[in-house]
Amino acid sequence: MKVQELRLHNLLQYKNDVVPVVGFNLDKEANQSLVEIQQGNVKIPIHSEKLRPIKLTSEWLSKFGFRESYRSDTRIRYDLPNFGKYDFDLTKDKILEGFLYFGNYIRCPYLHQLQNLHFVLTGKELKVESN
Repeated sequence: MKVQELRLHNLLQYKNDVVPVVGFNLDKEANQSLVEIQQGNVKIPIHSEKLRPIKLTSEWLSKFGFRESYRSDTRIRYDLPNFGKYDFDLTKDKILEGFLYFGNYIRCPYLHQLQNLHFVLTGKELKVESN
């Protein structure tokens, strides 16, 4: 991953774990983009290229408080109160997929992209709901 895509608290895949970004160490002279992640109780500096994005799924949307509000043969819609809607297009063209914002779809197929979009629009982190 490119470090420019990331913010603090983004959730990403590192090996077989989902880890949050907890810091950055950008050394332009050494041409290094180290990202500090938290794995359990340990903070680990790693190269950003070792991180992988997490595909956005209905399970992830549910973890963040989105609730299914519509289902058809071609689309599933999830709503997050006071934020917006996210549609999964079940057709091969995927034209009506993404975050619905004033009638336009913003494509964000990965979890960190939705986290970043939520922060830009609300100024707040998108957090996992506790049960």
